[in-house]
Amino acid sequence: MVDVTDAVPTHAAVDRPLRFVTVTIRVARHLFGGVADSACPRRVKPVAARLGVRGVLALIAVAATAMTGPVMAAHADPAAADAPSDPYPELRYFTEIDSAPYFLENSGVWFVTAQGLNCGIWWRGSFGCTGDIPGAPAGVHQIGWITGDARVHYDWTMAIRFPLSQGSMTIPPLNYITFEGTTCATTFDGSTYCERGPFRMFITPTHTWLNG
Repeated sequence: MVDVTDAVPTHAAVDRPLRFVTVTIRVARHLFGGVADSACPRRVKPVAARLGVRGVLALIAVAATAMTGPVMAAHADPAAADAPSDPYPELRYFTEIDSAPYFLENSGVWFVTAQGLNCGIWWRGSFGCTGDIPGAPAGVHQIGWITGDARVHYDWTMAIRFPLSQGSMTIPPLNYITFEGTTCATTFDGSTYCERGPFRMFITPTHTWLNG
């Protein structure tokens, strides 16, 4: 059920801008003279003289903010509201499972993803995936971090260093495995996340994030 009180503006919300306009006109008349000049307090005009036109307009703007703040809040900059948050999942909400079933002799641990990627963790915690990587340059099919790299990346250098091992099992959603200090997980929607200290990658069906 829709609460109609939220859809229809209250009299207070409608009257507030009108009160501001009225007060603004009165202040302007008091400070700069006019039909209401005789009603101007004695101490107002000396203040106006010291502030000048710009100073007085600034004071009026402050008054506008104070009186119309609740109304103007509904028109907040959408860019700030739409700012993306950290895309990386929080592993504390996941469950660690045994990595032994994913182990391939002399190759580390390997698994496949819901998107058909072949991913693994191997020598000294190196990690990566091969397949159709969302956002990767044309012709590039490997993404990852290999010991000594400055960051996670996808480029031709990954292709010549990527192992030929092939996984056969998936990591169930909301679970992760750890091997050689590196962790890889599957999110609830089947996306793939791997991390080793500051080196991170997150592969969804439509986007890929690197490092963080």
